[in-house]
Amino acid sequence: MICVPDPPGPRMGSGGATLNILKILKEKFGEKFFSLRVLLIHSGGYSKRLPSHTCSGKIFSPLPILPTQGGPYQMLDLKLALYLPFLECMEPGVFITASDDIEVFNIDSINYKGSDDCITALAHPASLYTGTTHGVYIMEQDQDGENTGSLVQIKSCLEVLQKPSKELMSEKGAILNSVDSSNNTVQQVFSDSAFWFHSRTTKKLLKLAEEISPVQHELCIYGDFLTFLGSREYKHYVHKLQGLPQSECRDIKLKLGSCISDQPLNILKLNQSKFYHLGTSREYLDGLTDNKDLREELNLHTRVHCRLTGDSSKDDISGVILNSCITADSTVHENSIVEYSIIQAQVSLNSSTILSNVYIEESLSIPGDFLYHTVPIRDLTGAEKFVTVAFGISDDLKICHEFDKLKFGGMCLTDLTKVSKKLSPNNIFPSQGESVCLWSGKIFPAAETMGKSFSLTTKLMNAFLAKEELNEDDFLSDVYSMADVLQLKNCAEIIKFRRQVTKLSSI
Repeated sequence: MICVPDPPGPRMGSGGATLNILKILKEKFGEKFFSLRVLLIHSGGYSKRLPSHTCSGKIFSPLPILPTQGGPYQMLDLKLALYLPFLECMEPGVFITASDDIEVFNIDSINYKGSDDCITALAHPASLYTGTTHGVYIMEQDQDGENTGSLVQIKSCLEVLQKPSKELMSEKGAILNSVDSSNNTVQQVFSDSAFWFHSRTTKKLLKLAEEISPVQHELCIYGDFLTFLGSREYKHYVHKLQGLPQSECRDIKLKLGSCISDQPLNILKLNQSKFYHLGTSREYLDGLTDNKDLREELNLHTRVHCRLTGDSSKDDISGVILNSCITADSTVHENSIVEYSIIQAQVSLNSSTILSNVYIEESLSIPGDFLYHTVPIRDLTGAEKFVTVAFGISDDLKICHEFDKLKFGGMCLTDLTKVSKKLSPNNIFPSQGESVCLWSGKIFPAAETMGKSFSLTTKLMNAFLAKEELNEDDFLSDVYSMADVLQLKNCAEIIKFRRQVTKLSSI
């Protein structure tokens, strides 16, 4: 396995990252690269919508799958298992997927080998709403007498729409009628997920990468790649792009399109399949605890690599406890998750709470509807410290607003100024303009130990929610933003603690 970070400079997106990775693999393997089958998993940027996975990466997020031995399983393990059936269909080339989605499917044998110039994509039935947030495939219509009841159909793609409106999907013929389990006619589309291309395409992309290197503009491997494909001469995305004012970014996207637009796009239409996205705190929480279909399809459990300490006669733990040690007299709501954590004191977790990588050594009142995540850091002096961040489950760390309009945990961020003199607008967002975001807000205090760090942030959150002033003696340390934490993270300590938890929870 090879992990490839984006090079320094402007954001290059999944498209630019793909070109960069292809160059690195060619340099590493030479001509042998073109005889390999490569699984390329995009890590998903900074994971601003699921900050507990920012530092370690969403592809290494734990999943409550009960192992027969070893474990615990992570998203990477599941990805490797899920895509095995498609390996037999694939010639040497590159298989591309994301790190925060899960595709489940019911398939029989797939009698398919695409030509060396084609690109092949998986398609899944989805609601019209889901179609507005994903890529949508428009395929050739079923012919009379064709076996539309088959599990897998191989279709030629006419056009790919990227996050289209319902009106555009209807105009372009993307909406299909199907019959649900109650024999009602429902409308659906077929949305995108993973896809692969052969070595011939790899060579084209490598040539393009050399021409535009270094990549100075953000490219999307879905929105700026797949949307150029399809047999229709008039494509909505291409026409829209061509109508934009001339710019370097526009020209690079058109150059990418001209590189691959003559290649056919074949669709593996998986008629009995589902696509699950776990890229936000809410999706992750609800997917693992509340989504009955996903839990049944992956045989998810509530306790995996979990060790209860103390008197286990009282057991009021209903949520997902994953690779953690927790006192048995704790209370955990069924819609809460504890992962990679050691809890040595009695806790009570309300609904919609995520504890990730935390160490709790004293009984505390822990506000619900929040995600808590402790990160070991090295500050600018080299000292080892810990910072526990806390964000509302529905907070979007990407959204920018004026300070007095920004929401934090469902409340106004301005209420933080009542908690401590250290949390004035100028201290939270030093040297920034009028538009700010939670990602860069210096809110969270540092501490010398994990336990103290969690305690400080919990007291801060309680004071914030109660609109009360915090005792300044509890708030003497420096404060950090999520952006700071990512830059200062101590990866060795993250791995060390997870190994410690794994060892303790396996006893």
